[in-house]
Amino acid sequence: MRREGTTRKYRRGWGSWCFMLLLLLLSASLSSRILEERTRSARYHADDASGMGSLLLEISRRPSLSLGFRNFFADTVWLKAVQVAGNLKMSPAEYDRLYNLLDVEANFDPKFEVPYLLGGLVLGESPDHAQKALAVFKRGRREHPADWRFPFYMGYTSYFSLGETETAGKAMGEATRLPGSPAYLPGLASRMLSEGREPGAALALLEPIVRQENDSARRAVLERRIREVTVERDLQAFEKAVEVYREKTGTAPRELADLVRAGILPGIPEEPNGGKYLIDTGGKVRSDKVSQRLRVFQSR
Repeated sequence: MRREGTTRKYRRGWGSWCFMLLLLLLSASLSSRILEERTRSARYHADDASGMGSLLLEISRRPSLSLGFRNFFADTVWLKAVQVAGNLKMSPAEYDRLYNLLDVEANFDPKFEVPYLLGGLVLGESPDHAQKALAVFKRGRREHPADWRFPFYMGYTSYFSLGETETAGKAMGEATRLPGSPAYLPGLASRMLSEGREPGAALALLEPIVRQENDSARRAVLERRIREVTVERDLQAFEKAVEVYREKTGTAPRELADLVRAGILPGIPEEPNGGKYLIDTGGKVRSDKVSQRLRVFQSR
């Protein structure tokens, strides 16, 4: 009797181990399939801008199917999103891909606040993706309703990417009512509501934002925006100076130094990206480091 009991116990134990081994093999096979799907370049087409296989996307919508690998998938997708966001010059397809990666990551780990904040800031650098940036921030706000940073960066994006000063001021006002918000936010909100889309005013608004940000990755994005706005400020100043020069001489300046020699400008400012300001035939001034102007500060 003792031997039969021991045999049954042994069989039950062996059956449990077999079941666990089968489950482990199934999970490993699923993980391998997903990683393989993600690395296939054929998936990087415009109709699948996320660059990931449909299998991983479907699993993110039903996290219970991740078979205990939910955190692993979240970390894997977030690392891929960081790689995409780290590109100095992102294409529209890469912005789309970043947005989809952030969406999948949030499906797996909705309480992780860093992807919302950093991903939203990077998306907001593209005016064509500013609405997607706001969608990322809004999702983060739903998961973290007491965190002032989400309405704060919604206001930042509305102002600097969309030029919507009233919407920006209201979002900043919402941030002021949440615990832990900086003391300067009420004044910032009122200035956004009252000031137009002028590069000089924008730079004054950016300075306290950069000072308060203690995350190095987000601060780098903000500092990049400061350089972009500085270029826009300088180009607008050059454009006005060229018009004054035309009125005085009847011709366009051949070089920027002509504006200084004519007493129109006190000097030529340094290009903040380490490049140079150049003047083309006809008097158009550009930066050799910035290919596109910031639309939010252009006349509408």
